[in-house]
Amino acid sequence: MSQFLKKRLAKVYHYIRRQYFTNFGLDKDLILIYTMSKVGSSSVYYSLKKKYPYKEIHHIHFLGETWLDSFRQGHSVFNNNLKHADALFRLLGKKNWNIKIITLTRDPIARNISGIFQTWQHIFDVVDINDVTPEAIINQLKREDFSYAQNWFETDFLEFTGLDVFKQSFNAAKGFEIYSSPKAPVLIMQLEQLNSVYNNAMSSFLGSGDYVLHQENLTASKDSAVLNKTVKQLAKFPDTRLRTIYDTPYMHTFYNELQIDKLKLQWTEK
Repeated sequence: MSQFLKKRLAKVYHYIRRQYFTNFGLDKDLILIYTMSKVGSSSVYYSLKKKYPYKEIHHIHFLGETWLDSFRQGHSVFNNNLKHADALFRLLGKKNWNIKIITLTRDPIARNISGIFQTWQHIFDVVDINDVTPEAIINQLKREDFSYAQNWFETDFLEFTGLDVFKQSFNAAKGFEIYSSPKAPVLIMQLEQLNSVYNNAMSSFLGSGDYVLHQENLTASKDSAVLNKTVKQLAKFPDTRLRTIYDTPYMHTFYNELQIDKLKLQWTEK
């Protein structure tokens, strides 16, 4: 039997088995990796897919009407966000699922740097990100307002889950917390502690077991890794700007003062 045929048969087998588990009521679990972009969610998603290949596990960034409505009226670059949301809403309507939601937080400056490296084609008039100088990327970074994280939790996440995270307590030293929401149980983890808390957090949230975090979509493994590292080394902000970025409900909810000071120190002008 050829390798091609073996792969095709394996793909059909896994598809049938997944349909058997999910469409015929044997498994009603649906795990939703629902996060803002560039917070390490791909690693969580693919790690859980490897552990639970036959469960419904989905990865999405936008489910609230505020953002989806803006996408409907915006650039076609947002069409995939709309397609993913529409497909998920259709799936949610097919069954009374046992939904569990996983989301993450991240340092705003580090998140925005990753965002620039993800969307550079829409920012710079070049054919390769490595044709952009570190200074140009840092200038773009400094033009951004860093409000995305707070806005996402205040609008998209609140609209879909009904959970106002800024009215909750979060154990920043522990690195994760589990909440109840009108929509489903919610696990929130700090990306900065993800490697150390992943197994404990997942065992607490999904059930005891051996949970291994497989790193995916890492900048360090991309062609732009050296440029990304250089930008992180050179990007510095004055104290006044850092205060506006880090003195927010988002940061004070998910990070303690020691953690905030450590994050700020990385970006402080010497």
